[in-house]
Amino acid sequence: MGYYNVRKKKNQWLSSPLMLLIYRLLAVTLLFSFTRWMLYLFNMQFFPNLHLGKSMRLYGCGLRFDMVVLSYINIPVILYYTIPFKKLHNKFLQTFIDIYFVIVNSIAIILNLIDTIYFRFIGKRMTSELFQFFGDGDENATGIVWQLVIDYWYMFLFGILAILMLVVVAKITRVRFGQTDETKGWYLKQSLSLIVLAALTVIGCRGGTQHKPIGMIKALEYAEPHHVPIVLNTPFTIAKGANSQILEHMQLVEDVYDPIVSIKAPVRYIKPEETPNDTIHDNLVLIILESFGQEMIGYYNPEHSNRITPFLDSLLSQSLTFDGRANGRRSIESLPSILSGLPSLMDVDLPTSPYFDNDLEGFGIKLKEHGYNTSMFHGGNNGTMNFDIFAQQVGFDHYYGRDEYNNDGDYDGKWGIFDGPFLQYFAETLDSIPQPFASLVYTLSSHHPFTLPKGFKLPKESYNWSGFERTVYYTDCALRDFFRTAAQKPWFENTLFIITSDHANTEHYDHNFNNIWGMYAIPIAFYQPNKIIPERSNEMAQQIDLGTSILSALHINDTVFSFGRNLFDTLQSPSWISYINQTYQYSDGNYLIQSDGKNVIGVFNLKNDSLLDNNLINHIQCPDLLLKFQAQLQEYNNRMIENRLTHEQTNDTIHH
Repeated sequence: MGYYNVRKKKNQWLSSPLMLLIYRLLAVTLLFSFTRWMLYLFNMQFFPNLHLGKSMRLYGCGLRFDMVVLSYINIPVILYYTIPFKKLHNKFLQTFIDIYFVIVNSIAIILNLIDTIYFRFIGKRMTSELFQFFGDGDENATGIVWQLVIDYWYMFLFGILAILMLVVVAKITRVRFGQTDETKGWYLKQSLSLIVLAALTVIGCRGGTQHKPIGMIKALEYAEPHHVPIVLNTPFTIAKGANSQILEHMQLVEDVYDPIVSIKAPVRYIKPEETPNDTIHDNLVLIILESFGQEMIGYYNPEHSNRITPFLDSLLSQSLTFDGRANGRRSIESLPSILSGLPSLMDVDLPTSPYFDNDLEGFGIKLKEHGYNTSMFHGGNNGTMNFDIFAQQVGFDHYYGRDEYNNDGDYDGKWGIFDGPFLQYFAETLDSIPQPFASLVYTLSSHHPFTLPKGFKLPKESYNWSGFERTVYYTDCALRDFFRTAAQKPWFENTLFIITSDHANTEHYDHNFNNIWGMYAIPIAFYQPNKIIPERSNEMAQQIDLGTSILSALHINDTVFSFGRNLFDTLQSPSWISYINQTYQYSDGNYLIQSDGKNVIGVFNLKNDSLLDNNLINHIQCPDLLLKFQAQLQEYNNRMIENRLTHEQTNDTIHH
């Protein structure tokens, strides 16, 4: 065979449909996997101590999960290039395949790019949050998206470039006339290609040849929990998250954990009363601060030079405070924990899960039974994250939002009413609510794009503050003004104030908080100087402890369903539980264990290693902590499935 014949055969092979398909798939794989890795490249501050070599290894491990997505969405493309069909170069058919290829792969790539920014706010890959955001009826969703596009324009530019690259790849890998000789040998090659590629596609869709298709939890075999987002890609977590919303019955341990709590009168932290009155109860004001982690509060960080919460520092110094921990990372996860004693242990939040209509027993329901008038205040748009519906579901009858405030002159243009005027509205409205009342207020202003009211003056030292720090300072000032107003009210002296946060801040400036332990640190404080002893307790407390503790502090003796404990007694030991990146975390305040639900995958000594640098898994296992954790998880899953989330419900209430 002559040189020119060999060259012709080689060119024919390199331009064959099979090779064109391989070029196309290789190009989209490189582009898709790179945009997945961009989450690490643009968020290195969230992955301290991760050297380049290890990050590259994680990048390689993630290719397995990339193959699942790319195999699924490119099935029509693979079939087109391998099926023994005479008219592969048909113009209409080729155009259809090109358009399909560009659109579906662009969507997958854009989801990765969106998560590169969204990860900063939730600390994990998205599941259903994006669709929930657009589906909750928020009239300002479009405006918020445009603001994000403006602020993170470079990510938008990456998206445009990625789409253009896909268009170029589609153009240069088209099957053209003359590239299919349509001989018997060609049909045989195409048939063999179809068989081989079909088998490889099935393996790709399953993520390997194992018995079951891989799920998100498989990433834990390759990465530590806080590195899992580097391995996974966003289309994969969205698809698998939708399939993992249904919990499974568990029988992990024989030990029984009982979430039915009998509320007892407080035995500590309470000033002695000469004649306790069980018929007249104090009021309750529960303040939930948006994105206020301990990191932002000077009271918890006296060594910090930037003191952006001067009022809160003073207030907490006159309060009973704990080493608080959130049970979730998102605002929508906070209300079930705070109001119902239910931690967030699913891939989705309770209000958007299949268990949204379970019967719940929040402490608000108990307060109503004891004569309280209950209400919730939130300056956001009515219906945001279904706060109004959930609050009513757990006993807070009246909702006051942007509609009730009825003055858009104080609207921030994106999320709702500025904290300053809304907290004043809250204080004045409480005057009209009959006592005893139980009201919670959820602040708003410390949200991207960190807008401040016109005319608000920042201190001179704020020139080097971030936008987030400035809104934290603004909310602190709004809180100061609220307490000044409230102190003049007749109900102030006989009101218990609780100060906490929905979740910790998502921007980290202190390495002590940039880890899986510190990123959950929030304030938990009880303020009532004439009743509660001011003390800084180093004891750990979690959001789910608040409901039972509030009932105890108000001297309401009752029985309530809660996974939390009463902070005013000593019957139960401190604990904390959470779930993120397919990993459960459980702590007694001394040790922290990480688990996939069945096995321990991480052990850390919090007293000696608060930064979680040294995994002790090869030295100790903490079987006692694992047993306690599994007992709680087992009870959580089984009761959630069986709709047994009140202290009176039995096994005959299953409806899911």
